[in-house]
Amino acid sequence: MNDNYTQYNSDSIYKFLDEDDASEAIDFIKDPSNFRTFNEGLSEIMIKKGYISDSTAPDEISQILYKKLTDIGSSLSLNTISSWIKGDHRPKVEAGYRKNIYEICYALNLTFNETIWFFHHVYYDRAFNCHTIDESVYYYCLKNNIAYKDSLDIIKEIENSPDITSSYEETSNYTLFIQKTIDKIESVDELITFLTLNKANFKSWNASAYKTLDDLVKDLLPSENGKKEIEKIKRKIKATHSIYGIIPKKNNQNEWGLIMQEFFYDLTDESYLDILDGKNIRSKNFLLEQILGMKLITDKEKKRFIDKASIPDIVKNNFPSRKTMSDVLSEDKITQSKSYDSIRKLIILLEFYRYWCSIKIMDEEYDDFENPLSDAFIDEINYTLYLCGYEEMYAGNPYDWIFMCSAQADDPLSYFRQCITFILDE
Repeated sequence: MNDNYTQYNSDSIYKFLDEDDASEAIDFIKDPSNFRTFNEGLSEIMIKKGYISDSTAPDEISQILYKKLTDIGSSLSLNTISSWIKGDHRPKVEAGYRKNIYEICYALNLTFNETIWFFHHVYYDRAFNCHTIDESVYYYCLKNNIAYKDSLDIIKEIENSPDITSSYEETSNYTLFIQKTIDKIESVDELITFLTLNKANFKSWNASAYKTLDDLVKDLLPSENGKKEIEKIKRKIKATHSIYGIIPKKNNQNEWGLIMQEFFYDLTDESYLDILDGKNIRSKNFLLEQILGMKLITDKEKKRFIDKASIPDIVKNNFPSRKTMSDVLSEDKITQSKSYDSIRKLIILLEFYRYWCSIKIMDEEYDDFENPLSDAFIDEINYTLYLCGYEEMYAGNPYDWIFMCSAQADDPLSYFRQCITFILDE
């Protein structure tokens, strides 16, 4: 596959280093020529596989793909395929569309590695979320060149079999356990037996992601004791009309949470405390407000602003909001959620803030390190995403690009907040 986009996007995160460049960075992601579109990626893989040429017209490409999809039993309509090929729409990164993407991979006879590439570089999501039976079967079948129709028959047989108590021990990352076990399976019968024995374990998922998010929120928000300490500090400041000698040293702010540690780190005038009036500093809404550096608008208002912004749909879709935070940070909801994109995006946002806020309040000088902190950040967040079963950061994904670009700035948090301002300030 053509890696020009990958190299170009990887290089571009170093082009806008100053905070004054944030507006240019947002202009960069608004330019559709800077990122691979879905229809470009789809055409690229069809050219590679020999189904079309560079000069094939969009209508002909749609007909070719429609026929190949029909041949494997897909119910995707010609109108939908045509809208994707012409670039009028792209399949959303949501659970309901993932089967369509697998059907395209099967219809075009993509290899296992080509399927991973197509998901990551074109669809902007992780292939083979093996916390569902369907995707576990796709994982095995695409690795072993088994046809789509046969994979559906395998899924049907497993679904129709009675539930059996699993003989396998629980593990902290069930998705990785499933993948590693399937890698050792040598026959379809063995696969069916294994997945049938584990049917009950597929009824809830995202356990690793929930634990990661829960731990992040605990690091970011103040504890109950921390909240009480902060209330006392606020009263003392307002009573004395001074901030000097009242705010305790950083090593005495352990229960304040990073969000409030940053707030008081930036506090230069008592009037700034007015921002906290009427706010629940332990709420998820307040957390999102402070990270984004803006008063949190309602979801309806946010949707209106975001929809009007001329940024790629992949950024708009599942952009962290009140509702996505509420859903993703609820254990009952997340363990039944198939909105992998919203979970991944929230992990990136919170991990980005946790990392750079920790650096900021330690008063570290970014340029004093032999190894760039931005590289360490990328390594750390990629490891977190891997443990949660998500795709690593990719500069070709405009949402990821914003964070990777911000990480190169002297003050990543301020730079990121400037980017958010420019996105919503149209």
